[in-house]
Amino acid sequence: MQERNEEDIIAQTEKRLHTDKNLHAASTLLHNIRVLFRMLRDGNFKMELASRALIVGGLVYFLLPLDATPDYIPILGYVDDTIIIGVIIKRLSSEIDRYRSFVRG
Repeated sequence: MQERNEEDIIAQTEKRLHTDKNLHAASTLLHNIRVLFRMLRDGNFKMELASRALIVGGLVYFLLPLDATPDYIPILGYVDDTIIIGVIIKRLSSEIDRYRSFVRG
């Protein structure tokens, strides 16, 4: 069940990354989402369940259009998303470094 939910979250995130024009103004958020997205999607990269859950939770928050500040509000709509994703990036910094090393081979 969890695997299916992750697949749906990955698909929805990928779609939103390519279609949300307001998001392109927030390049740092977009970069961080892509890093987390690639980590979650890479079936060869193994990480702890807690790390996966944190990433999935962050992506779910990113996908919610009506969160703390609704995404349809230009620029301000992504402030809360940027904060949440930033905290996840900071918390998983060693895991992200490990992923980057893994990808470089």
